[in-house]
Amino acid sequence: MALYSNRMIELFTYTNAEFPENLKWQAVSFLRMQWPGGFTGENRLRDWVTRDDDHPIYIVLVEAGILISHTNVVWKYLEHDGITYKAYGLTGVFTYPSFREQGYGSQIVAAGTEYILKSDADLGMFYCDERLRKFYAQHGWIHMDTSTTFIGTKEHPELIDDEILMMLFLSPMGQLGRQAFENRPIYFGGDHTW
Repeated sequence: MALYSNRMIELFTYTNAEFPENLKWQAVSFLRMQWPGGFTGENRLRDWVTRDDDHPIYIVLVEAGILISHTNVVWKYLEHDGITYKAYGLTGVFTYPSFREQGYGSQIVAAGTEYILKSDADLGMFYCDERLRKFYAQHGWIHMDTSTTFIGTKEHPELIDDEILMMLFLSPMGQLGRQAFENRPIYFGGDHTW
């Protein structure tokens, strides 16, 4: 069902099971070219956009079956400083080059952010390139310039130092935890961030 219409461009929201194959393959193809590191080793023949374990919701702008812009809203339980938070985030944010500089990226990030704001999230968080900080800040995301994040286990952590952390503090528990996220190491777990 279309949630937004501008000329022939429509905004759709899909669960993982509902995401149309033709849009999935357009997204996978873009990701393969833009972030080739996610398509190496055991993932070299990867045919998925976002891991099922991340509970993806697909938000896309489409015209006549052509994918223009895309993001996933994902979530996980994140233990930090002795408290377990429900953390939502954005991942796979992109707009095809021929559609850039027309506001579609802002529309897709606004839609993803709104989805998180209306959810049961304690926190919003994701990682991005430093050059995108102002873009996401325009949508209410806060750059956590004093935070340190590790992936992997606490016993064998790997520092994330090539991306910055953007966050939202949503529930009362999330708001109370802000200082801990600013000042204590974050162990994101797994082998990747969003």
